[in-house]
Amino acid sequence: MSQAKPETILVVDDDLGVLRLIEKSLSRENLSVAKAESGAAAFEWLQENRPDLMLLDLKLADTVAKDFIARLSVIKRLGPFIIITGQGDERAAVEMMKSGAMDYVVKDAQFYDLVPTIVRKALEQIDRDKKLAAAEEALRISEERFRVGLKHSPISVFNQDTELRYTWFHNMPFAEPGKNVFGKTDEDLFPQAEADRLVQIKMRVLMTGTGVRQEVGCTVKDGQRVYDLTVEPVRDAEGRIVGITGAAMDITEHKRLEKEVLQISELEQRRIGQDLHDGICQHLAGIEMLSEVLGQKLTKKGKDLETQAENIAAQIRNVIAQTRSLARGLSPVVLESEGLMAALSELAVNTEKLFSIKCRFECLAPVYVHDLITATHLFRIAQEAVANAIKHGKAAEIEIGLESKLDKTILAVRDNGIGIPPTPGASRGMGLRTMHYRAGMIGATLLFQRQNKGGTAVVCFLPAGANSQNNPGT
Repeated sequence: MSQAKPETILVVDDDLGVLRLIEKSLSRENLSVAKAESGAAAFEWLQENRPDLMLLDLKLADTVAKDFIARLSVIKRLGPFIIITGQGDERAAVEMMKSGAMDYVVKDAQFYDLVPTIVRKALEQIDRDKKLAAAEEALRISEERFRVGLKHSPISVFNQDTELRYTWFHNMPFAEPGKNVFGKTDEDLFPQAEADRLVQIKMRVLMTGTGVRQEVGCTVKDGQRVYDLTVEPVRDAEGRIVGITGAAMDITEHKRLEKEVLQISELEQRRIGQDLHDGICQHLAGIEMLSEVLGQKLTKKGKDLETQAENIAAQIRNVIAQTRSLARGLSPVVLESEGLMAALSELAVNTEKLFSIKCRFECLAPVYVHDLITATHLFRIAQEAVANAIKHGKAAEIEIGLESKLDKTILAVRDNGIGIPPTPGASRGMGLRTMHYRAGMIGATLLFQRQNKGGTAVVCFLPAGANSQNNPGT
């Protein structure tokens, strides 16, 4: 490994003896020493070289330190320097420190012993100053990049103190021109219900020290918007929480498109279901009638032929039943005519018939979901949960439950299958994501749980306000 290059010290003094003694003293400290016996010689050397530190005599034969420093400043070759002065000139040396000298040293009895110590301390200070300057420059560049990035970013960013007063923000949608936001809280800026929700999220971060990411609705100058909100704690050098920082991305358009995609998907499923019912089922029914007529004609030909015709007709009836069950699943007409309870009950019955497993619907007291869109989303969540229990969970028994409890509508699908993977997120296919999307669209919370006795529980909690919000008349 190569050793670091020693620091270079330029010593400027018109006393050759002093130069040699200083050179000898500093060389013992593994420092490289350059010597100049006059201001002219030093000036010429400095135009081609840059020392780490210069020791400059206060008074030279051809110039004085003050004028020499001024000339170096003009050509931008002035670096760190220490003044050497004789006894009685200390006041002048102090004046030179006002002009930028790091220190001064007096030529007295202890001069040659003090020089190495003073030089080493100066070099250490220079090294600290360089590191600090580098850190400040790195911080400046980082802040500039951050500023430029924020300038062209649609994301809203903010800081709040432990009292949740805004101390800094960028691109906040509620910050109208001329409106003073600093020092204000969410209660000052948002409707009460929205402010309470924001305060609840942010207080949780302050209390637990753990970041939170959540979708929130806010009323801003452009109206009601939906934001993907991330909040993290801010800590001081000792690790104490001194506030929060947050970022909010407007996902209103994204949520609108999600809703449209689900609605289009729902309409397409209904169309396919109606086509199955009105098209294929009718054709199969016609084939069944032809088979029965054929069986009657084959009676005269022999019992075996009649039996075969009856078997064909029975198979066709079975296909018709399955096709009608699929049609009802794709287009649950009973959901519109009789409500969610009837649709879930029919889902359980059809599941038993189609897959030959036990599936029952539990609803001890009537639960009414008046809004058709909300009811449809809940039905599709239950339908997907049942399909997952059969396909992935290998369940032999499934229970679909619906109840109203503590101002919530609770839909639960429980099975006795192999259960969800122990690692969260290990299996997140399109079906699970769609279930989460549907729950989010109606303001519900969706949970997946491994049951102690085996199997999986999919539970959807719909707040009472979400149902009434979708249908203000109920």
